[in-house]
Amino acid sequence: MNLGLVSLILLLAAIVIGFARNCNVGILSIAFAMLLGVVYKLNVSDIIAGFSSSLFIQMVGITYLFAIINGNGTLELLAKKMVGLVGKHTHLIPFVMFALGFIICAVGPGAIPSLAIVPVIAIPVAISAGVNPIMTAVIGDLGVMSGRMSPLTPESAVVRELMKEQGMKGNTLPIMLSLTITALVVAVLVYVYYKGWQVDTSVHGKQEKLPKFNVHQWLSLLGLLVLAVGALFLSWNVGLTGFLVGSVLIILGSGEEKKAVSAIPWNVILMVMGVGILMNIISLSGGIDIMVGALEKVMSQRTASMIMAVAAGIMSFFSSGLGVVFPTLIPTASGLSASLGVDAVQMVAVIVIGGTVSGFTPISTTGALIMAGVAQQENAEERFPQNRLFVELFAVSFIALAVLALFAFIGVYGWIGV
Repeated sequence: MNLGLVSLILLLAAIVIGFARNCNVGILSIAFAMLLGVVYKLNVSDIIAGFSSSLFIQMVGITYLFAIINGNGTLELLAKKMVGLVGKHTHLIPFVMFALGFIICAVGPGAIPSLAIVPVIAIPVAISAGVNPIMTAVIGDLGVMSGRMSPLTPESAVVRELMKEQGMKGNTLPIMLSLTITALVVAVLVYVYYKGWQVDTSVHGKQEKLPKFNVHQWLSLLGLLVLAVGALFLSWNVGLTGFLVGSVLIILGSGEEKKAVSAIPWNVILMVMGVGILMNIISLSGGIDIMVGALEKVMSQRTASMIMAVAAGIMSFFSSGLGVVFPTLIPTASGLSASLGVDAVQMVAVIVIGGTVSGFTPISTTGALIMAGVAQQENAEERFPQNRLFVELFAVSFIALAVLALFAFIGVYGWIGV
């Protein structure tokens, strides 16, 4: 059987087995790559060539730095100080959390750690202020998703590399703008659904007197500034800069190295790297052409963006956007652009947005973290029944996907300049 077709089947098998058995899709992909190598007598160097060392450095370096900064309490204190700015205007807390989520994600760590940090802050703050915690956590995480394609994030590095492999510029800023607009529209719909302007006035939470930043936290903020300036204006490698700044903070006693290393999301990094190895075989064997041909049969120039957006969203219900959806679908963009006459960057944008904003289902990490955070609150089962919350989180995912599909169909992302 054709190697390209077999490798595609094995990628699908890795995704299905990973979901069904709760296995890491990346590790399964490496195993299947080895199997293909034995059966089809592939050169080992060709298999290993799918492992991107530059991408690995970027992902590990930036997540290492933010594990240090998060570990010394800098991000949590910064978040609480930002929320405190609303004063008596507690109905604005959800949108402060949106802005906070955007900032925390965009300055470097990306969505994976940020999606875990924001609900931890948002839910207790919302409850103490009399604001719906589910709404606040969802809107905060939509802010996180908006910042995902910042030039400083590991996710942006993945997408840039995938774009450059197809001859595109690799500029993710227009994609970030499109993602932000989509997330804002969804956030407004969520706010309206939960009637976010209605605040429980019977709740009289005491205003927490926040401490000042200590020396180590100021050093951490300075480190963030160095990272941003170096990467954005001096063309420094984000990953290497993360290692440099992180090492300086460790030497100065602003973090614990063992805790930082253990906090790096190794499972996600292995997923991205592993799928990349199998995707390299798919690419070399003509599997991408097979995928493009299959997609062409159900797409037209008018519907291509919408169908791709929905496909990415549905895939992300069951698998990682970063680890599976992006490396699987983005390589088809240039081929579809050439055959259907659609804009390749716009296709990449809808894949990224679809693989991001639909990730609120309870079977996803984001949805599960929100459910867990709400369940920990007092009288949670009475106030926020888990069955209802389960349905609501699925509804948020479908609403986000519907907004994306509509925007893609009417050409909103083309107007933005993607």
